Amino acid sequence: MQFSFGLTALSCLWVFLSPTYAGAQPEGDLVEALKRVDPVRLVQDVKVLSSPDFAGRQAGTEGGQRSAAFIAERFGVFGLTPAGTIALDSQNELWTQTGPIPVAQIDDTVAVEFSSVLGGGQRPVLHPAVGSDYLPVLDSPSINVVAPVVFVGYGISDPARDFDEYQGLDVRNRVVMFLRGKPRNYPRWVTHVEKERIARENGAVGFLTLTGPTLSAYAARRGMGHAPLAFYNNLQNSRPLPGCWVSTAVGEKVFASQGLSLQELQKNIDEHLTIQSRELGILARLRWESRQEVGRLINVLGVIPGSDPKLREETVVIGAHRDHFGQQAGLLFPGADDNASGTAVLLEIARVLMQSHPPPRRTILFASFSGEERDLLGSKLYVEHPSFSLDQTVAMINVDHVGVGNGKLTVG
Repeated sequence: MQFSFGLTALSCLWVFLSPTYAGAQPEGDLVEALKRVDPVRLVQDVKVLSSPDFAGRQAGTEGGQRSAAFIAERFGVFGLTPAGTIALDSQNELWTQTGPIPVAQIDDTVAVEFSSVLGGGQRPVLHPAVGSDYLPVLDSPSINVVAPVVFVGYGISDPARDFDEYQGLDVRNRVVMFLRGKPRNYPRWVTHVEKERIARENGAVGFLTLTGPTLSAYAARRGMGHAPLAFYNNLQNSRPLPGCWVSTAVGEKVFASQGLSLQELQKNIDEHLTIQSRELGILARLRWESRQEVGRLINVLGVIPGSDPKLREETVVIGAHRDHFGQQAGLLFPGADDNASGTAVLLEIARVLMQSHPPPRRTILFASFSGEERDLLGSKLYVEHPSFSLDQTVAMINVDHVGVGNGKLTVG
């Protein structure tokens, strides 16, 4: 794991905090602080948080609650002051704020299969494996359907820009397949939520999404590959369309069975915005059971009070979400990178700053958020019930996905 980011994050943090320290040599303070950063402790914290004991830290589950107790205990050991604003009926009630959160579970018996009907008859093409080859979107409704597959490029319908990948297609009672992201030369960003909505409004019964063979510069920088990843539709006001992320390899095999190259199709869309949508001679079978319930979201908040009577009312927030995807479809999602890595950096920065002298002039709030994977619900809960005035919150540093990548710091 590339925990050089832990040092980089602390260096960036010191730029924000150096004016808040009484010392005349902030560079010297930074050097001394960096000497106290313990890479072994960072890696150990990632291992612990990623272990089966925390069951993937899904917000609203027992594993999520155990991870909250772990963070609260560590904050206490470091000597931080509790800063929770909503009481939790447990021994850690002073550290936490809580709220409701939807919990989605996919059962262990999932199946995605592909058959070719090209040339008549029905010939099995693929029986992919859950996890390595495909994974249902985690808040998908239950589904048991066999339907033709229609490729819709990136799944964009934008007649105003003369780029409608659904034009002339009938996808009613079909499963649509679209690429993740957007074409390289398409001018606006398109979210997955928008793609799902377009597919639903056009009458599709389900969707398949995949990463194209050619990675975007952003995906490459993030260290993203071609395997299926876990994610949520996160639709707030409507029932989502059942969907599944398939691996790039599965997609390429499906297209190859039809005498097509997925890479060439993607290239034509990316470089020329040429519509490549078409019916495939493929039937897809999608089958899984899912359930939805409401759990308890838990943020853990600790603070180093500011030492300057004039500046202590100003707050710097350092945050990292600790939730991940839990146990789904018979698989454990440990979440070492997303975001045990950021949580470990959060803990180490808290430990180092508590040992720093002189103490910071401004107040430093450490926030271990939950519910990030469910549309940032933990962050929204804090904004609705802040421990300190938002008007006096002068900076926020969020640490996420710092265990992998190309070793470069992405700041946004």
